[in-house]
Amino acid sequence: MTNTLQSEKHKSLRTTIFLVIAAIILNSVFSFANAILHIPLFLDTVFTVAITFYCGLIPGIIVAIIFNPLMTLVWCIINNTDFYIYDCLYAICGILIVVVTWALSRNKNEFYFNRTVTILYLLIISFTSAFASCVSATILDTFIRPFFERTLGLSMIDNLSVSFQKLNFSVFLSYLLPRIPITVLDRLICTFSGFGIYRLLVRGKKTC
Repeated sequence: MTNTLQSEKHKSLRTTIFLVIAAIILNSVFSFANAILHIPLFLDTVFTVAITFYCGLIPGIIVAIIFNPLMTLVWCIINNTDFYIYDCLYAICGILIVVVTWALSRNKNEFYFNRTVTILYLLIISFTSAFASCVSATILDTFIRPFFERTLGLSMIDNLSVSFQKLNFSVFLSYLLPRIPITVLDRLICTFSGFGIYRLLVRGKKTC
């Protein structure tokens, strides 16, 4: 009996590790595709959300922590630029997205009460995580970024923030306002897509 339990734990751990690695790789694929297609969204947390739904808080946080520095390094290699620590700090946004997703979905009895309730929960997760991501990224850009000489940044938001500053908006609002519509739409797409992938994983597990 003990050996069976240990074997199940090892199998579960191996599955979780595999899914974490897969989530990081697939997030990277989405990030590259997004850059190639010039879509004005991030779309790089779909599998972070899926892994959080499926495996829980810690695996989701691991994906969020690893993905951002890894992609920063990859883009530096591709663009032949230096590695800037500041760009890794955006992992904080990913961590907050994971925490919000996990906190609002962990009560499965309420979450799956019926389809309407599930959709409402997904909308709440989308808007709450958008708020957390917007505010945290704006705080980083406004108060932390000036301490660094150069960053990769997101040129779309950077360019828009300059336009807002020319209209005499504060630095904080200049970074926040252009980020809101982009992040809200991104969170809606990533949250619902991540949940869809999670449901596919659950169905796949049941058929095994």
